[in-house]
Amino acid sequence: MWTDEVFAQLYQATAPGGVLVSYCAKGSFKRSLKAAGWLVEKIPGPPGKREMTRAWKVR
Repeated sequence: MWTDEVFAQLYQATAPGGVLVSYCAKGSFKRSLKAAGWLVEKIPGPPGKREMTRAWKVR
């Protein structure tokens, strides 16, 4: 489901300031988001999950 093409389409469809949040914190996931133009950060996860990913579109 999460492919570079999907991330690029999401980026294009998202308004500036839009945010994408996922429980996925895998490195390849974050690299694909960055390649599509998203700004990516690691955030604390809920109980039982060490971290999550938050990405946003600036422009």
